[in-house]
Amino acid sequence: MDGPASIPHKSTLLAQFARIRRSPFFLNLASLGGATVASRLIGLITLGYTARVMGPEHYGIIGFGASVAAYAGIVISPGLMTWGARELARDRANAGRYLVIVNLTQLVLALLAFSGLIAFAFLALSDPVERTVVILSGLVLLQTALAAEWVLNGLELVRVTAGIGLVSTCISTAGLLLLIRSPEHLYRVPLLSLGVGLLSSCITYAVLLKRLGVRLILPSAREFRTALRASAPLGVTLALVVVLHHANNLIIRAFVGQAELGMYLASYRLLELATTVPALLGTAFLPRLYRSVADSPEASAREARLFAQVHMTLAFPVAAMFLAEAGTIIGMVYGESYLAAVTLLRIMSLAVLFNFAICGYSNCLIAFGRDRVMLAVVVASAVVAIGGGLLAVPVLGATGAAIVVAGVDMAGFLVSLPAYSRTIGALQFGTWTLPALGGGCMVAMSFGLQATPLPVWLRIVLVMSVYLPFAWAGARRILR
Repeated sequence: MDGPASIPHKSTLLAQFARIRRSPFFLNLASLGGATVASRLIGLITLGYTARVMGPEHYGIIGFGASVAAYAGIVISPGLMTWGARELARDRANAGRYLVIVNLTQLVLALLAFSGLIAFAFLALSDPVERTVVILSGLVLLQTALAAEWVLNGLELVRVTAGIGLVSTCISTAGLLLLIRSPEHLYRVPLLSLGVGLLSSCITYAVLLKRLGVRLILPSAREFRTALRASAPLGVTLALVVVLHHANNLIIRAFVGQAELGMYLASYRLLELATTVPALLGTAFLPRLYRSVADSPEASAREARLFAQVHMTLAFPVAAMFLAEAGTIIGMVYGESYLAAVTLLRIMSLAVLFNFAICGYSNCLIAFGRDRVMLAVVVASAVVAIGGGLLAVPVLGATGAAIVVAGVDMAGFLVSLPAYSRTIGALQFGTWTLPALGGGCMVAMSFGLQATPLPVWLRIVLVMSVYLPFAWAGARRILR
């Protein structure tokens, strides 16, 4: 236990916080976090709106189309963007060269992937509505191949990325509310997503080429081959992430139908929204860590441990709300027709914890060049996702899929621990203690207050306030 001498003086804490607040990392994180919170709040509204308008069956069709497109996107070699961002963080002068290498390679691969998706749609799908949605969803492959936000992230200009993302979210929201009014409009959902994505990419290119003066340089064939070879391990890893992320969507569709898939996706989309937090932390933090690893391995190990601690402090309140307030969340977002998803969301509260953990502990290994370790993590997770889904879904339906989701990140996290210990150091399981206690207090208070006549908004505020002392304790440890 820390003694009194180890506790920093108040003025020292304030000085540390002031220094952090002025740092480029904090500015990036604050701007990206603010924009992300605003985008997700808007997205939460549109998520519920689309699901309500479409109904579980049509919502399931849209989700199936997105999953097929994601599987086809594996061909685009998803590791190229991460490789490009990592190289940019170390060599900013060649931004134009890396942009051409990554995006031109991806465009060629995207055309091949889209051709295969069309063949699948006509050969494997008999429902014309489902076939059309799949093909329209596949158009996003071409937009993804040309996306350049990763360049801004590699240059640590995530503030710009955040602004573009917020504008795109507002446009998407307005489009959904204006253009999608009935289940017959389901074709407009993937088309709107494509249009907003293209607009976002155009704005990003304008910033890069006009404002930042990035000059496009055509690399040699050898440089293209080098990039493909260097990004291959990470590409396989990210491809497996796509496989395990969407595996249960396809399994549910095959065994229990579109309506049950829509119910599962209603809860899973909320999980995806919750796990935006690790994504934005990684976007703001990892480019800095890439540079730190090259300059000072000892300092980068300390920052990696800090990264893990921040994740666990944020994980438990989110998981507690999913567990205790699942009925309220589902009812407010989706309405009574989706109440069967309440049990699924409660099961997925465990998935929240281990998703934050695997991001906080394991993603740092990429910065240390341990791409092959991450491959092992994702292989283990994919085995659980696919094998567990094939065993559980035919028997338990969407409930079985939710149980599998809870086990996927747990398996990957456990596989990553030995490599994390060898590469970075202590596993910091002690950082789980206070957040877990705070999360438990939130759950207990929530279930207790649900028996009272308090309005929902007041109950939520009271439950969240219980965690504030634990969050402050975590912040003090981080600053120390």
